[in-house]
Amino acid sequence: MEATRPIDLDGVRDRLAHLLERGEAVLASHYRSELSHQDFVNAELFREWRVGCLAFLSEAFGADSHYQREYEFSCDSPYLNAAARGQAVLRAAREYLSFGRMARVEELAAAEVLNDLIAIAERRLQAGAIGAALAIAAAVLEDTLRRNARVRKIAFRESFDDLGELNRRLWQAGIYSVAIRRKIDDWRALANGGSEAGEGRAAVAAMLREVRNFVADHLA
Repeated sequence: MEATRPIDLDGVRDRLAHLLERGEAVLASHYRSELSHQDFVNAELFREWRVGCLAFLSEAFGADSHYQREYEFSCDSPYLNAAARGQAVLRAAREYLSFGRMARVEELAAAEVLNDLIAIAERRLQAGAIGAALAIAAAVLEDTLRRNARVRKIAFRESFDDLGELNRRLWQAGIYSVAIRRKIDDWRALANGGSEAGEGRAAVAAMLREVRNFVADHLA
């Protein structure tokens, strides 16, 4: 029987670094549609990068690994926030390779993904892309609420319920206070209209800090 070849960790890290570099190029292709007023990345660059990422994650971690499933779920279309989530999954994989196996890998990986997304939003804000920063922050909030609802078995419609409806359902279930519900509604309103209203960087930066704290306190 042929002996199993040892895993070339240096090769894995090099390939991952290449995919992260390509991911930055995908994010840099960001543009806003004049028709839908939504944020996208270049579709061709996105598709090529996504195929490479899926192949890598399957080979490096296994087809049923958390990283593979998280990437497939989070990064499924050339929307800016989807591409940013995909890039964050790769960053989480890099941390795993750097520090080894840890307890509660799924929860830790999710926290890593969401924190990386906030970091990406902060960099977009520093570059003057207020709309992109707000779009990513809203995606982080919605993902956190969805995870909460799934873990706590709170009924919601996966394909239909948006951030506002998820917020209402979690509040009604007693997951958090009315003050937090109102704060999330404020964040949602800022994300929906902040860039068009010329919202200042200071207000958006404050929102990003608060969203990071919310994720730390309420990620299920």
